[in-house]
Amino acid sequence: MLAQRSFEDLGTPLSEVTFCVVDLETTGGSPSDSAITEVGAVKVRRGEVVGTFQTLVDPGRPVPAFIRLLTGIDDAALAEAPKIDSVLPSFLEFSKGTVLVAHNARFDISFLNHALVERGYERLTNRVLDTAGLARKVLAGEVRNHRLATLSAHLRCAHQPCHRAFADVLATIDVLHHLIERVAGFGVVTLEDLLALSASKLDGTFSKISLTEGLPSHAGVYRFVGSSGQTLYVGKATNIRQRVRSYFYGDPRRKIKNLLRETQAVTVEVHGSPLEAEIAEARAIQRELPPYNRVGKRPATWYLKATTSGKTGKIAPARSPKDDGALYLGPFGSVKIVRTLIDALRDATPIHRCAEPRTCHGCAFSEIERCTGTDADLHLDEIRRLVDAMVLDPDPILGALEKRMRLLSRHARFEEADEVRRRGALLENTLARRARIGALLEAGEVFLRHGERVLLIRDAQLAAATDLDGDTISTMTRLRAIAVTSEVACYQTAEQLTEARVLSSWIERHADELELVSVSGTWASTNAVRKDGRFEAKDPLRRKKTTPRPSVREP
Repeated sequence: MLAQRSFEDLGTPLSEVTFCVVDLETTGGSPSDSAITEVGAVKVRRGEVVGTFQTLVDPGRPVPAFIRLLTGIDDAALAEAPKIDSVLPSFLEFSKGTVLVAHNARFDISFLNHALVERGYERLTNRVLDTAGLARKVLAGEVRNHRLATLSAHLRCAHQPCHRAFADVLATIDVLHHLIERVAGFGVVTLEDLLALSASKLDGTFSKISLTEGLPSHAGVYRFVGSSGQTLYVGKATNIRQRVRSYFYGDPRRKIKNLLRETQAVTVEVHGSPLEAEIAEARAIQRELPPYNRVGKRPATWYLKATTSGKTGKIAPARSPKDDGALYLGPFGSVKIVRTLIDALRDATPIHRCAEPRTCHGCAFSEIERCTGTDADLHLDEIRRLVDAMVLDPDPILGALEKRMRLLSRHARFEEADEVRRRGALLENTLARRARIGALLEAGEVFLRHGERVLLIRDAQLAAATDLDGDTISTMTRLRAIAVTSEVACYQTAEQLTEARVLSSWIERHADELELVSVSGTWASTNAVRKDGRFEAKDPLRRKKTTPRPSVREP
C-alpha cells in the first residue's frame, strides 16, 4: 500500500506556477533586420493577475506602412517611447522566476533574445510554453487553423486579439486557461507534464494517460497489462511516474503505439534503489516473457559448450547447461552468435573443423596447418588449452586473433581481416563478461554498501537489500533473515546468469561508489578491491590500447 504523496513528489503543480504571458509588436518578421515597437506582459497565478507590464518601444527606425496599418502604431506614437536598452532590464526583472507563455513563442522569444545578446545580456533561461503548439495538440481537428483570433473565437474567450501587445496578451491568457482545463481531464496537473505535452506529438492513445494517475515518483518496476490481465511489457525507472507518462506523449515507434492500444492497466512495484528495480525487471522478463520486451520475444537459450571429456574433446552449440564438467558460455539469443564465437576460436587455434577428428582424412585446413588432422590426442590438447585460456587468461587467444588480423591486413585481405576483428571483439566481450560473473560466483556471500543502502549478494544474485540501520553488523544480520524468504534461481539457469550479468555490470558502473563490507569467498580479480575496501572500475580482461576494439553489440 503506497503512502499518500504530495504534489511536490509529482512535479510542480500548475496552481503554484507563475506564468508570464508576453506579446511583442515589431517592425518586421526577422530580429536580424527588424526591431521591437511594443512589449506587453501579464503575470498570472492560479488564474489571477499578479502583475502587468506594458510599454511602447522606440525602434530607432521608421515604422513600415503595412505595420502602421496592421497595428495602428506610427512614428508619432513612438516619438516619446523609451529605447529597448532601458526596457530590457525592467522586463527581465518582471519575468524573473516565471514560465514565459506566448502564442507562436518562437517569434517573440527570438526577438527578445536577439535584443538581449546585442546588448551584452545572457539569453532568456525561463521555461517557455507555446499556446499555439499546445492548441495543435489539444484542439486537433476542432479548428481550421491555430491563429490566436481563431482560437479566441472558437473558445468564446472574453478578450479578442487586435495586433496590439497588451490586448493580444489578454487573449492569450484566456486561451491558455481553456487549454489547461482541457488537459486537466487527462491528468495533466503539473508544469512538467504540460511542457512535455506541448512538445510532443499526440495520437489516439493519449486519453489513456489517465491510467497513470497516482503513480509514484520513486524507483521501481512498471508493467503494462492487457485486457485479460497478461503482462504486455515490463520496464524499470528511477522515477516511475515520469517514465510511464512519457509513453503517452506521442512516442513515434509503432511498437509503442501498438502496446498502448492493448494496454488496459498499469501496475507498479516500488523498490529501494535503481539496482533493485533493475534486478526485479530482469527477473520479471525472464519469468513472464512479456511480448513487447525484446528479451521476452527471444529468450537467450543458446550456449557455447567446450568439453574435454572423452577421447577428442569438442566445442559446439548447446541448448542448456548441464552439470557435466564442461565449460558453458552464454546464454545467447541465437545459435548464430555461438557459431561466430566458435569461428573466432578456430581463427585463434588449429582445432578441428570436421564433425569428428577420426573421420578427417587430411582436409584443406590440415594442409595449411589450421587443423590438427586425424591426430585426436593433439586435438584434445588444443581443446584443453582453449578451455584453460577462456577460464584463466584469454591473452593467448586474443593475441592470436590480433596477429591473424594484422597478417590478413598486410596481404590486403581487408574483408577477411574485418571479419576476424568482429569475431574477436565478440569473443573478448563474452569472456570479459564471464570473468565478471565468475568473480561474483567465487565471492560467495558479499555485503556491499552503496550510500545508505546495504546489499546482500549470494551466488551472483541479489538476495536482499535494506537501508543501513544502526551498526553494520545488525544490518547484516537483518539482511540474512530477509534473504531466507527471498527468491533465488538455481545455479546456471538462464535467469540466474542474466541477473549475474546485471549485477556485474552495475558493480562496474558504480565501482567508485561502493564499499565492500564483507565477503565470504575470494574476489577473483586482485584488481577488483583496493586496500580501503572500495572497488576499482578495472576490467581484469582489459586489453592494451594497441588492440583493435571494434564497436559491436554485446549479445
